[in-house]
Amino acid sequence: MFFSPTGIILVLAISAVLHSAFYSENSIYAQFQRCGSRWFNWTPVHKVIESGYHKVTKATGRPFVVCWWARDYLVMPPKYLHDVRTADGTHLNFFHSISDAFHLHTTVGDLYTARTSQRMIDVVKRGLNPLLPQITPILINEIDYSLEHLLEGGSEWQCVKAMELFAEITHRTATRVLICDDLCRNEDFIKQSMRFTKSIFVTALVIANLYLGVFRCLLAWPISLVHGWYLHKCMNILRPHVEKAIQECTADTKKPNAIYWTISLFPETVDKGHHDRFLKELLHSLWAGSSAPGGMITEVVWQLLINDGAIDALREEAREALSQHGWSEKMLNSLHLQDSFIRETNRLFPTGSMTCVRTVLGQPFQFDDGLILPVGTRFGFPAQAIQHDHDALDNPAEFDGFRFVRRGVDDRSVASGEKQWAASSVDTSYLPFGYGNHVCPGRFFAIRLIKLIITKIILEFDIKWDRKGKDRPTPINIEGQFVPNMQQKIYLKRRQDL
Repeated sequence: MFFSPTGIILVLAISAVLHSAFYSENSIYAQFQRCGSRWFNWTPVHKVIESGYHKVTKATGRPFVVCWWARDYLVMPPKYLHDVRTADGTHLNFFHSISDAFHLHTTVGDLYTARTSQRMIDVVKRGLNPLLPQITPILINEIDYSLEHLLEGGSEWQCVKAMELFAEITHRTATRVLICDDLCRNEDFIKQSMRFTKSIFVTALVIANLYLGVFRCLLAWPISLVHGWYLHKCMNILRPHVEKAIQECTADTKKPNAIYWTISLFPETVDKGHHDRFLKELLHSLWAGSSAPGGMITEVVWQLLINDGAIDALREEAREALSQHGWSEKMLNSLHLQDSFIRETNRLFPTGSMTCVRTVLGQPFQFDDGLILPVGTRFGFPAQAIQHDHDALDNPAEFDGFRFVRRGVDDRSVASGEKQWAASSVDTSYLPFGYGNHVCPGRFFAIRLIKLIITKIILEFDIKWDRKGKDRPTPINIEGQFVPNMQQKIYLKRRQDL
């Protein structure tokens, strides 16, 4: 009966009734205007968020509610960014939000909700970031290898799918430091780990878009089985390398990769009972550090091809910087045009329409104006809508690749050494990496990786496409997330005048 059309309809009807019964009209979400449907949006979520921003937030200054990843979220006005900026990460928690949205507990348990989840952040902050200048030659070496491995030799034009190429280059290069040098050229691990990282998003998408109602959390477990299989295949390949590193690691060991940083910063991870968690931390850090940069590079390349003269300007800047400083920190810091171009691309075409997504934990959170969010409240900020409509910028909805070069002429370094208008800096008009205490710690690595790959491509290759007109290839829009067009091809030819 239950597998007949009548049975399926009956199950869905019961699910809807139960969902309505459990949805309290006294909840925080019921106190604000809803944009889009609670059940299913025919309009893409990013359009619902954009519409809510203009019709509700700008008109009334109040939050509104959307259904995002099959859960209700408050979408907050930008005026609340100041309050969130200094809030403690354990009070307004990102990891809890991402675990819930993607149902990660089905494969990694409490990896994102236990106290030890902070280790993934600390490995980036205290292990990776201080060594970024020293690992630049390592990244360059891996980019060179990836280009040689993935592209044919010779001086003829080669046709490639851009997103596919840049995603693999970033994944291979990130593996070198976020896992280890033994596996970044292991073809089996690269294949399996790319399947693993892709399956996180695909699995979450299936769970969110099937009409499962109150059965969603229960059915998330069997739906996640394939993703879990990819995870364990990667763990099995990675395990002997971690065990070898544990045996060889001493106080003097200085290998520049996340395995050794984790062992050094958290000695308890050497205990065998912690190994599975250690492996999962490494693989999820690889997902976080490799997925977004590939898409960001692809979007930068789209804009380089759309905007006349942009490639020549960035190529000349890179050539001059390289001749003066070699592949060094000074060279990267001299790429002002490229840095501005990356920031502007990331501002207008971010990887998602929402940012600073958090869940209130422990105790209610009160904003300066008296608004109180109860424990368990999920919220975020409409990053794309804010970035397209900000008073701090002239013509914010238009692409101007070099706008931040002009703004940075009188830039003053802040205490952290960041520049206000750098691609890795954040402010209320630029939120793709989050904001305040909740800013992404891996943004410096991401921007460095993007700069190195873009510089290699424009210096060593001519680039073109057969696209007519000046329009951007249509991205894939899924649950308010943006993936560059997967089918768009570009043509690359090795330059002779290096």
